[in-house]
Amino acid sequence: MRIARLVALGAALSLLSAVPVAAGHDESLHSDNIEEIARSPIRVPGGEIADGSDLAFEGNLIVAGSYSGTALFKILKRAPYVKQVGFHNCTGSQGDVNVYRGLVFVSLDSGQSSGSVGCPESEGMEGLRIVDVSNPKKPEQVKFVETDCGSHTNVINPHGDKVYVYVMSYPLGVPSATCSPVSHRKVSIVEVDVDAPQKAKVVGTLDVSPEIGCHDVTIMPDGKHAAAACIGESQIWDVSDPASPVIVSRIVNPAIEIHHGTGVTWDQKYLAIADEFAGSVTGECAGDRSSPVGALWFYDISDLSLPQLVGYYNVPRGGRPDTAEEASYIACTSHNFNILPMKDPKRYVAAVGYRASGLSVVDFSDPAAAKEIAHYQQLEEGNIPDVWSAYWYNGRIYANDNGASRGLSVYEMKGTSAKEVKFFKTRMNPQVQLADF
Repeated sequence: MRIARLVALGAALSLLSAVPVAAGHDESLHSDNIEEIARSPIRVPGGEIADGSDLAFEGNLIVAGSYSGTALFKILKRAPYVKQVGFHNCTGSQGDVNVYRGLVFVSLDSGQSSGSVGCPESEGMEGLRIVDVSNPKKPEQVKFVETDCGSHTNVINPHGDKVYVYVMSYPLGVPSATCSPVSHRKVSIVEVDVDAPQKAKVVGTLDVSPEIGCHDVTIMPDGKHAAAACIGESQIWDVSDPASPVIVSRIVNPAIEIHHGTGVTWDQKYLAIADEFAGSVTGECAGDRSSPVGALWFYDISDLSLPQLVGYYNVPRGGRPDTAEEASYIACTSHNFNILPMKDPKRYVAAVGYRASGLSVVDFSDPAAAKEIAHYQQLEEGNIPDVWSAYWYNGRIYANDNGASRGLSVYEMKGTSAKEVKFFKTRMNPQVQLADF
């Protein structure tokens, strides 16, 4: 049943941004301890506004993924706080991004269109795009690596001058010989020499059977393990040999609809798993902390071979549809998040993006009784607050919205400054939890 739903979702996801949004209220719902200080649409050359997806950070550069290409923003100390300085004009869903030493790794899970002016050599291809952003005003594609089933997301496992990219994909469209529920049950591994990225190639695969693939992976702080969200289950991998991961344990939870993403506490004691209920296409808006629909689940992983469920959290607000039609497609579910490196070792805090329910900041210091400590839900007229990614980075929270008019939002929250949280020195890829403080 899950496989059939995923195949159907492939077509539905492409229509989501085209659904008309009814006019409604023009306001926001937020706690007193958080403030939106900036907002910038993702602008495509020619005037189009892009649908945002993932985010990655290196120094004062924000890499903002989108379905239209990859946007580059500069972080500013003062207003307007962020400024778009470049755009790599190459289309492809869904634009998941990671960055390392001026190279951006971009996922394409549908064939690049012929309208992409910056990379005609990869027209119609699916897989991993490598973009040199050392000059963010003139980003340049330096390599494209085709992979079976394309690339829905990617995660990097850096080792000095080499980067191993774990390419996650699974069959979402019309089945083919190399991309079907039967033929594809793997993760592709791409090796990249940072000094010669044009030589990047697939060097191996990991069989994740019985699953049809994985959605996302997090490299753990010890650098030797990873936590993978693999649709019907989550897995712990041994990545001591980055080119040859080994599955250590599996987490099966019937209450989780789709194992979508993972994060771990910086002491590596707890694992958080985001459930993307109904694939974010249509869905029940629980609006109830006691509901498991689209929740964030917590596991004790002190023993990596035997994870233990300890609790879950759900956002206490649903969406606010203005019409019955809007209510039929609005989706409320946890999506992309990261866990803050708090200076207090006893505090566990996560910034979580909820599709249609906005930003939620969760304290799960007691994973059995997690609580919301801040929230911000946009409710302006004609725009669903469709937060795809929400991540804390060096004193601010950045959210990338999949609604075309919003783009990148920047928030300041009390209690998340350098006094309380460790700042990253060089970069922050949310799913690469290697200490860089």
